[in-house]
Amino acid sequence: MQKQSHSFSRYLIVGIVGIIALSILTVITASAPSHLTDTNASANTRTKKTANIHLTKREKKVAGKYKLTKLQTRTASKTPITAIGDSVMLDVKPNIKQAFRHSVVNGSVGRQFYSLPKIVRDLKAHGHLGKYIVINLGTNGPPTQVDIDSVLKTVGQKRQIFWINTRVPRHWQATTNRLISKNAKKHANVHVVNWYKASKGHSGWFASDRVHVDLTGARYYTRELVRKVSDVLN
Repeated sequence: MQKQSHSFSRYLIVGIVGIIALSILTVITASAPSHLTDTNASANTRTKKTANIHLTKREKKVAGKYKLTKLQTRTASKTPITAIGDSVMLDVKPNIKQAFRHSVVNGSVGRQFYSLPKIVRDLKAHGHLGKYIVINLGTNGPPTQVDIDSVLKTVGQKRQIFWINTRVPRHWQATTNRLISKNAKKHANVHVVNWYKASKGHSGWFASDRVHVDLTGARYYTRELVRKVSDVLN
């Protein structure tokens, strides 16, 4: 009888410990940060989307050239963008039009941000301002918050803005990038394409002026844009 009593006690203790452990695990799981759950859900969604993608011959060429996933390639291929920028935009225009089949690219040498409010207003007035806007301005001088506010007001909240920050050996580089980051944090429809970070340590991607990109730089510049657009839209 005594042995049976000891055995029963051991089973009871093991059972209680098991219940406690399960309860703790449940609490930990329930209290896990929501952003982790969201991240996992997003990753699963992307995996499912990718599984159903069959790239065309053209898209396979784009994926190989820019080192993109199937989802990134297809997203760029079907997303219409309006890209506005300076001479750097002109450097990458052929690449952007190759990756984004439905794109309108407007670049101009020496263009500064103060010209953007009028450009955006005119495009909108004529029905040519797309739902997805890419901005590459800051190479020739920093923007002002007044001009940024004017652009955002015209664009509205239903359009998405992908603002490419800058790498330029000028004193306004930090000011430009800081303003871009500040406004992206403040406005949910403004997204930073971090060219400054992506190009760090890659002097070989640039021309001798360390501002304009060469053919290799143009590919990676476009890749960074595609990846950001895909990340936001998926």
